[in-house]
Amino acid sequence: MSTLGDRVKGEREARGWSQAELARRVTHAGYSITQGGIAQIERRGDTEPKSIVQLAEALGVSVNWLQTNRGDKHAGGTGLSAEAAMPEAGRRRMRELASAPAVRTGLNRSGPLQIYASAQGGSEGAMILSNEPVAWIPRDMRLEGVREAYGCFVSGESMEPAYERGNLLLVNPAAAVGPGDDCLFLRETADGTRYVLVKRLVRQSATAWTVKQYNPAKTYTLARKDWQKAHLVIGKYNRAN
Repeated sequence: MSTLGDRVKGEREARGWSQAELARRVTHAGYSITQGGIAQIERRGDTEPKSIVQLAEALGVSVNWLQTNRGDKHAGGTGLSAEAAMPEAGRRRMRELASAPAVRTGLNRSGPLQIYASAQGGSEGAMILSNEPVAWIPRDMRLEGVREAYGCFVSGESMEPAYERGNLLLVNPAAAVGPGDDCLFLRETADGTRYVLVKRLVRQSATAWTVKQYNPAKTYTLARKDWQKAHLVIGKYNRAN
């Protein structure tokens, strides 16, 4: 079975590119990398690089295929428009929620909630959100009347045990945030890629967010010029067991 490094090398060679040429294209896609960095990726087997999304874009393949060797190889570049980009637990939970009776789940069916797929791929453990919803589920009553509300799946482990891989986060982007709130911090790049971090807000200033995570325990700052928005996480649906 091929490794991630094998797939990168195979796709690069199929295009007749040198490692330096692939590095140039990945850098152009938004992640600065050298020829030596590409060589390391090809040598390191299935160790996922931080540049996974830009690699997939440069090679014209889906992130999901590059990560797992499964699914549609050419599913729209990042591959985040498909349910396959979600954690398996998240996919099960989405199917459960979509079919659950509203009276039993405490959900309001007056308007569905948009759900975005996520995949690991940014710096600092950031997730990348799909640009379009991949599903719609019955709206939680706590988000009734919030037109911009959405849900997204956790694909990392930095906030365990509070938020685990596969949990579905319920997000209210219209609410004000303050110290002690769990937030989804958003960074949007010029090409429209949306990076998010799930963190606990400790304090904020005009120039920075001070945040903390649990796994590993760490408190640090995010520059507001980079992480422009903080959306309030009002709850979660636990992953399916």
